[in-house]
Amino acid sequence: MKKIYIILFTLFSLHLVAQDIQEMEVEGVKVVLQPSVKDVVSVQLFIKGGCANFSEAQQGIEALALDVVTQGGTENFPKNEYFGEMEKIGSSIGSSNNYDYSTISLKCLKQYFDKSWEIYADAINNPAFVEKEYEIIKNQRVTGAKSAESDPDSHLRNMAMKNSFAGKNYAKNPDGIAETLESLSLDDLKRYYTQLKSKDKIVLVVVGDIDANTLKAKVGKAFGNWTEKSKLQVKEEKLQISEASFNSETREIATNYIRGYMNAPQVGTKDEIALKVAMSILGDRYFDEIRTKRNLSYAPSAFFPSSIISNPYMAVYVTTDKPNEAIQVMTDEIRKIHDVGFDASELKNKKGEFLTYHYMKQETNGSLAADIGRATISNGGLEHRAEFIDMVNALTIEEMNTAFKKYTRAINWTYLGDDSIVDKSVFLAPIVKPKNAVEPANNSVEGKEVKAKKKKRKKRFRKSKKAKGSNKRGF
Repeated sequence: MKKIYIILFTLFSLHLVAQDIQEMEVEGVKVVLQPSVKDVVSVQLFIKGGCANFSEAQQGIEALALDVVTQGGTENFPKNEYFGEMEKIGSSIGSSNNYDYSTISLKCLKQYFDKSWEIYADAINNPAFVEKEYEIIKNQRVTGAKSAESDPDSHLRNMAMKNSFAGKNYAKNPDGIAETLESLSLDDLKRYYTQLKSKDKIVLVVVGDIDANTLKAKVGKAFGNWTEKSKLQVKEEKLQISEASFNSETREIATNYIRGYMNAPQVGTKDEIALKVAMSILGDRYFDEIRTKRNLSYAPSAFFPSSIISNPYMAVYVTTDKPNEAIQVMTDEIRKIHDVGFDASELKNKKGEFLTYHYMKQETNGSLAADIGRATISNGGLEHRAEFIDMVNALTIEEMNTAFKKYTRAINWTYLGDDSIVDKSVFLAPIVKPKNAVEPANNSVEGKEVKAKKKKRKKRFRKSKKAKGSNKRGF
């Protein structure tokens, strides 16, 4: 399995090295061109800001506006003609939205790039904004928001973001909620979209076999007359979780859904690399301890979200009908790492697998364009992306242990389900002992109990390491 990881990773790496990224500025617009030998061309216009662009009362306005822009036809191509022309040449135009950015994307065959770009540029610059189409698309968004509210996983994520980022931009839902979406008018969308059209808020990423000079000419014509600087400039303080907290909502569902958020370093730093690898290893431990050994959950996980940019966090997740037991194991695993650190063999075994799967997620031109765009608008930029392989390979066990201990000191828990069975003391127990805490005397009853617990925890850890050596799993 290790050899397969190395071969796949090496082949993919060589492909990337052979295709040099070209960065350019065209009339004030940042453009990134990634050459590709594939027949498919992927274009993604990144609009920076995400939830920072709108107020709480406007949640979902950007997502709705871009849906209307990409699905409602243009002034030169009414809706039926718009979709008819794209269907003839196998092209597609769409949008996506996130906490930090939105995209307007184009996918087409190289031979139809000129015609596809014509329609794409017209959609961006001259959307029709027809009332009838707007109402249809808005109703679809409202239905989607109500569906997300009833879906436990979606609702849990939205709850966790509101709880952890209260008063900050991430507390707002980029997809919108039914109440705010229903209150938005077509005029609201028009005014808002006009504000988005500024050169400093966009990055255009193109992956395909496209001539750079041809691309420059098209970009200059499409975006040359846009506003230089947007009024939508919002910054905020970074998330700081200093002590454990517990937030819950009672719901009658088959199992209980739990998310825990922790601090994370800024994107583009050395600690980011260390903790992405560390959280992947922690996820493996959770699988072994929670699912395989104790059968407390089907799919526990730990992760450092890759699409979050401006205010990063780390997360742990579990669904279980025994929440106290599951959370005890999850926090014990973190404490165990604080006590004795990760094992050097864990890091060694994880590196190849981590890099292979990281790049396998970029196999298509579309996914590659998305990765390049995220890197471009992140703190570290494309330089950090270019150094990613070397930074992972150079990561030491000491660096990973230090970073993990630094950022995993408290968890903000969000719980959805039957909270009558919850023992809050399990959730609120500190990961690390407060500095002003008094250490019990070794000869006291309390001191003996503490010492016994530590000894028992280390013994379980040694057993788990031994068991794990004969219980490896594939991916």
